[in-house]
Parts: sequence; structure tokens; C-alpha cells
Amino acid sequence: MALNFEINQDELFGLLEIGEPTLKKRLEDQEGIEGVMKKVCVDPKVGLRLSETQSGFKTRREKYGKNQFPEQPTKSFFTLVFEALQDSTLIILMISAVVSLVLGVTVEDPRTGWIEGTAILAAVVIVCLVTAINDYQKELQFRALNKVKDDVLVPVFRETEPGLSAAVNVSIHEINVGDIVLLSAGAKIPADGLVIFANELEVNESELTGEPKAIHKNKNENYILYGGTKVMTGEGRMVITGVGIKSQWGHARKNFTKPPDPTPLQLKLTDTANLIGIIGTVSAGLTLLVLVIQWVLKNMAMENGFSFESFVEVVDFLIIAITIIVVAVPEGLPLAVTISLAYSMKKMMKDMNLVRRLESCETMGNVTSICSDKTGTLTENQMTVVAGYFLDNYYKEIPEKFDDKIMEIFGEGVATNSKAFWDGKQAVGSQTECALVNLLMKLKYPYIKFQKENEDKIVKTFTFSSARKRMSTIVKKNGNYRMHMKGASEIVFGKCSHFMDKEGGAQKLNESKENEIKGLIQKMASSGLRTLTLAYKDFTKTGKETFDEPDQFEKDLICIAIVGIKDPVRKEVPRAVKECQNAGITVRMVTGDNIETASHIARECGILTDGKAIEGYQWRNLSDEERKKLVPELQVIARSSPNDKLILVKALKEMGEIVSVTGDGTNDAPALKEANVGLSMGITGTDVAKEASAIVILDDNFKSIVNAVLWGRCVYDNIRKFLQFQLTVNFVALVLAFVSAITKKGSPLKAVQMLWVNLIMDTLAALALGTEPPTRDLLNRKPYAKTDSLLSNKMIRNILTQGAYQLSVLFFILYFGGSFFHYDISIPEQQVHLYTILFNSFVLCQVFNELNSRKIHDELNIFQGLFKNAIFIGILIFIVAVQFLVVTFGGKFFSTTPLSLDEWIISISIGAASIPLRYVFRLIKVPIEASQLPKKSKAQKKED
Repeated sequence: MALNFEINQDELFGLLEIGEPTLKKRLEDQEGIEGVMKKVCVDPKVGLRLSETQSGFKTRREKYGKNQFPEQPTKSFFTLVFEALQDSTLIILMISAVVSLVLGVTVEDPRTGWIEGTAILAAVVIVCLVTAINDYQKELQFRALNKVKDDVLVPVFRETEPGLSAAVNVSIHEINVGDIVLLSAGAKIPADGLVIFANELEVNESELTGEPKAIHKNKNENYILYGGTKVMTGEGRMVITGVGIKSQWGHARKNFTKPPDPTPLQLKLTDTANLIGIIGTVSAGLTLLVLVIQWVLKNMAMENGFSFESFVEVVDFLIIAITIIVVAVPEGLPLAVTISLAYSMKKMMKDMNLVRRLESCETMGNVTSICSDKTGTLTENQMTVVAGYFLDNYYKEIPEKFDDKIMEIFGEGVATNSKAFWDGKQAVGSQTECALVNLLMKLKYPYIKFQKENEDKIVKTFTFSSARKRMSTIVKKNGNYRMHMKGASEIVFGKCSHFMDKEGGAQKLNESKENEIKGLIQKMASSGLRTLTLAYKDFTKTGKETFDEPDQFEKDLICIAIVGIKDPVRKEVPRAVKECQNAGITVRMVTGDNIETASHIARECGILTDGKAIEGYQWRNLSDEERKKLVPELQVIARSSPNDKLILVKALKEMGEIVSVTGDGTNDAPALKEANVGLSMGITGTDVAKEASAIVILDDNFKSIVNAVLWGRCVYDNIRKFLQFQLTVNFVALVLAFVSAITKKGSPLKAVQMLWVNLIMDTLAALALGTEPPTRDLLNRKPYAKTDSLLSNKMIRNILTQGAYQLSVLFFILYFGGSFFHYDISIPEQQVHLYTILFNSFVLCQVFNELNSRKIHDELNIFQGLFKNAIFIGILIFIVAVQFLVVTFGGKFFSTTPLSLDEWIISISIGAASIPLRYVFRLIKVPIEASQLPKKSKAQKKED
């Protein structure tokens, strides 16, 4: 069927234009919301037609566009190369190389004079190409991750079979103008549109309009919904009228682009890199000064004095000094962070962690406190009714059949006052409601038939919220009204004045019976069951009351039943909690369950040990000082509200803790934002909760939170490994260059050789050490404190001892190598050969020290997990292979000569000796950082 659209994009955009005073008139001109729906060819009872779905909505999207924003164009590879060439030190090096090339061709022998300048230029080009390749790969990786992060499923009402329509989940990018979208509390509105049905629908539009209060929406007033805003409460349906850049949100962000902020670790490393760069620059300046002074003194002593040819040496000195700066400036540090984060984020997806904010990955490694929800995170979120109180009888196990006296009112209460439905195979909805539906289906109650026959009798529904902790529905009944209520037992039973006796009649609750039933509730809760009370009341409306305020009806109810629902603890949770505790992380449970149920589950998980469990009202009524005293012993907050969770997060942060908190509801958003790392649930979490969080736990499992900690620690340790490796190379290269210069040995490492070393220790080492996978051993140490330096005492010891070993060997070759290897260094060719041995030994020392750098906590086995990291092994093989080619075939280009087998064996032995020496050096004891010292027991604290 051909589509005849009677309204264009601009007209639709005008219906919702922010700040336009004539919006109502514009809508009236289009014959209201129904007229708009007709003009965009959608039937509200059917949704978009099956024929359109099968054609991929081609005609509709050509007319109204797609719900996607144009991506920021990726920088071309050549642009990235050009940007890499903007580095000031590389520019100076290239200018010096050109000067060297010109002087070499004009002053020296033209046949060989061009080699050094050309070699330096070629090395600079290679460094720039490698930098550009890394930047390009990084951009592609993060772009791919952002696509996953931004893609969410949205429920829409469409024709699924000829003549049959149903709710289906589609990607937010597949939403079209004309789609009927189903809205619920916590959902993020996917595009602009108009309300076609609303029940207590309130929307937060602060991100778009700046209005902080939630706005009540309905079909007659405040009927406009904007993409990107959030449903706070209620439910509804909307028709989409603007998508992508043709929406108000798209218009607002059209010219808005912001580069990602650097992470805290990147800022810390930038400061470290700047400090090292300053030290390198000073060293280079001193080296240049000494070399120039020596050159001046030498030329003054000569008969000919200063000749034009002698100035070639000054250019060589300048090149050496600039090369020292290039080597010293650790541009690989920020690169190592980027590589490690990109690699970890990709791998974390496989471990059920979707990282939404880059900095959270590294912060998670230093978390000291985790505040976790119970349902679905610590438990399986597969609720089953296993016990209950019916007709004044307590059942430890649910029977296969109940008396008709209770089934009629109990079935009506569940079927009427529920959002869950039976899809033919299973119950769909919240797990608590599904448990009740499954019970009815097990008892062979006609749930589907009853829901369909009575849906028109529903007058008003007061939806469940974390504040109310109950849900109520008013229905028409025999000319009057009936209210059904279900919710937390202490709330709902507290509103009951009667109970159903064994005959199904309503009996007044006296003190004795009330205490008896409360005792049953406590008994179920203390055995780990979540209790839910169902109640009802019949009433006649006088005419004065309205159905807007539930409190006037929610009293003097008759208790129908109290059910005990079990949600088993996940098998892997007790071990995961224990791992956190061993890692110096305190795990606390914050739940809406009553204190008996919460305490039972917390003990089963290993969370509640010798600490305290309190209720939300007790927590929120404490003073700040009282909270600070309680927090160290606090392990469980029961009957908590989202605000209690927020208060806990703030209190922990004020005490210097790094806090991670889980949340799945819309009201959890403030706590998720306040925490150092907010963790939302991928399955049960609302769009608002996910938007507020830093990491989405895709399987809602506490074990995945432990994996996030593991990867966070891995990132931090990988950067430290790289830092240890690079500073060792820097230390050796700078001292070698300076000492050899002041002792009139010139520079044993030539500019091109040092650029190759720079490539090894920057890009290749960052790739090798930045992609080290995590091991469970990372959970055997405590989190690093905020005040801890990036360089631990053990790392400083390793840098100094390995550096001292390398320098002693290299100085031996430099000063005594001639006699040891039987070379006359006064002969240029033999001096080049000796310096080739020194260069080869220096590079191979770095190869073996890279293996040493895999461990920074004095671990015994440096080879542990080596063969699980193919990238690391591949890079080591690549470095050794290229080094062999450079030495053997580099010739005048690299200032090398081929080495004999014996000389190779000596070079390899010098490098390999750093591994056994590591075990000797680790015997040198150094102070342990305060954050890694064992915590004092309560008895020790009292003694202090």
C-alpha cells in the first residue's frame, strides 16, 4: 500500500519547537494529535504496518530521516601523521637532520655524507607513522565501543503479523516517525513526540530545558515529549514526530562537540612525563654544553683553529642533544594509558562490563567500598512463592490446590493489581509480580482470561515506587468500587483492620491476632524470605472524593494473604564477596527488604559478619558525627530508600573512601552519580539509571563487579609496569650520554640508534605491557590510596638496581671494551664495531628487563601468564628480529657493523643476566606503602 504523508519534517518540528508560544494553535491546525497520526500514516491501534517493517521503512525514512546523529568525522590517517609531525622536538630534530645532510653532502664525502641526515629523517618518519597508526586504531576502537554504549532497546507497538499487533523491542536507532512507543518509569524517551495515553506520567526535562522539576504529562496539557528526557514515574504511550537531527535534542546538540576529558591517571602521568621531560632537557643541555666546550678547546689547540668543516661536529652535537630529549620525553606514558584502557574496555565487555566513562575503568581498581543492592545482584532474581499465610493458616510449602474461597479474591487481587502478563510460555514483568503470576498459573487460575475480561473495569492505578513500597488499583465492582493493594508487609499489613478467617469471612484484627500475624511475617523474613502482603477493601464513592490522592482510600483494608518469596543467593557470590574482602574492599548491602530477610541473605553472602545491620529510618535520622562512628562497622542497611543510599555514599566519600555503588531504579540516579563509580544493572536497570552510571553490569551479577575491580587494577598496574620499564631506559640512556660526553668519549649511541630505542621503549613497550591480562593475584593486595605515588618504593629500587647493573656493564664496554674485545678504538672502523656491541647489549638489556617489568610487587615468577599474552611475545620477537637486522645490515645508516657469534652470545648474556639479578635485588628490603599495610584489628585499635 502506497504511503501518502500529508505533513513534512519542518511542520512536525514546528509542533514541538521549544519557546514557541503558538504550539497549541499549530497542533489545532493539524487537527490535533489524532490528525498528526493520520498524516504520518499510523493507526494507534495497530502501530506501523508489517509491510513497512518488511521494506525496512525505506519510504518513511526518506521522508522523515533516521533516529541517528551524524558521527563526528574520523580524522584521516594523513591528518594524524601531520599532527604527529607538529611535535616541537621532532621539528628541531628534522631541521638539524637537514643541516647535517647538506653539510654532509657539501663538506664531507658526498658518497657517505648523506647517510646520517637521511637516516635521522627516515627514523623520524617511522616514529610519526607508528604514532599515527596507534592514534587511528585508538579512535576506531573507541568509536566502536561508543556505538555499543549508545545502542539501547526501546519497546514499540507494531503490527507483527497480518491483523495482529504487539509490543516489540527495537534498537533506538530503528525508531521511526509514526512509531508508537511504550513508556514506563525509568525509561529514556528515544525521540520527540506527542502523548497519546498517560497514567501518572511525569517527565524530567532538565537536560534539555533546564527545568529541574518533573513535569506532569497528559494528552490534553503538557502533551509534548522530548527525546533525551527521562520518565520519572507512571506509564504512557507516545507517537514519534521527530527523530535524529530533526528532533529538538538533535537541534540543540547539532553544533555541540566536546573532546573527551583526560582521565585522572592520564593527568597524573602527564605531570610525571613533564617532570621527566624537564630532567631530560637539562641533561641534554648539559651534554651539549660539555661537548661544545670540548670542541672549542680542541679547535683552539689546533694550528688551523676553527674551520668550516669542524662545524659539522657541532651539528652532530646538536642532533645528539635533541635525540636525548626525544628519548627522555616519555610520550609513551599517555599512550600506554590509552592502549591499556582501550584493550581493557574491549575485554571487559566479555566479562559483562560495559564501560560508559573511561576514567571509571581505572578508578574501579582503587575502590575501597562497594554498596550493593540485593535483588538480582547478590541473588538470582528468580522469585518463587514458597510459603504463605492464607485463610488464617500458615503453609511452610504451597499446596497444589487452594479453597475456592481464597482463590477468587487472591486471583482477582493479583490479576487486577499487576503489570505482569503471561505471554503463553512464561510470566513477563517484574520478578516479584512474576512470582505471583507463576503461582496462579500453577494453581490453574484463569489469569489470562480474567485480565482480558476485567481490564476495562480498572478506574485508577497508583503505581509502585520505592517511596510508597506498594501498588494499588481501584476497579468497578457491582456498582461500587474495590481497591486491591500489594506491597511490603509492614506497610500493607499496617493499613489492614481485618483479616480473612478460615471460612473466607472478614474478621476484625485484635491485638493478639495482629501480633500473631506479625510474628509469622518475622518468621518468614528471618528465614530469608521476602514477604508480600495482599489486601483489599470495598467502598462507595460519595461524590466528593477524587481518585487523585491514594491515601484517602488506602486504610481499613482486609488482609487477603501474606506470601513468602524466595530469591536464592547466586552460587558464585559468597566467593566473590570473600575475594573483595581479601582485596581490602568492604562490601555493604543496601536493600529495600526488611531487616530479618536482609540479615539472613547478607550472612549467606558473607557480607554480614561481626558488623551491624540497621534500618533505613535509623540511618537517615543519625547526625553526621554519629554516622562517621557507625560506618566502619556498618554492613547492612535494610528497608532503605534511594536517599539512604545517597547519604551512605556521601558519608563514605567524606571519610576518604573510593566508593562504588549499584543501582537499577530511576531514583538511584543521584547515588550513582555521586559515587566514584556508579554501577547500573543491564537487565533490570532503567535507562535513567544506566545514563547516570559509569559502568553497566550487563548480567546484573555481583561476580561481574569483582571482574571490573580486577580489570581496573590491571590497568593501573600495567601503567606502573610500563613506567618502571621506561624510567630504567631513561635513567641508563641519560647517564650514559652525559658521562661519555664529559669523559671525551663523544656519544656511543648515535641519533638513529637512540630513535630506535625510543620506538622500543615508547610505542612497542606501551603495547606489550599495556595489554597484560589480569590475574587473580591482583585481588590479594589492598587498593592504592589517592596519595600513593605512581612509583612505589619497590619500583624505585628496581629502576635503580637494574639501571646500575646496565650502566656498569655499558661503561665497562665503553672504557675497557677495546682491550677486552681486542679492538683499537683509535681506528674508526674498530671503534664502530665496539660501539655496536655496546648498542646491541643496551637494547638486549631492555628486552630482558621488559620481562622483569611484568611484575612490580616482588612476585617470584615473572613468566606467569606470559603465554596468554600473544601481543607481548610477538613484540619481543619483533624487537629481537629488527635488532638483528639493524646490527647485521644497518651499516652506515645505523652506524653498526655485523657482530660475530661470540659477540652475540656475550650481548645476549649481558641482557639475560638482568633476570637472575632481579632475584638478588629483591632481597633489598624497602618500606611498604601505608595503604598496603595490614589493617589493625578492633583490639589493636583500642590499645592505640
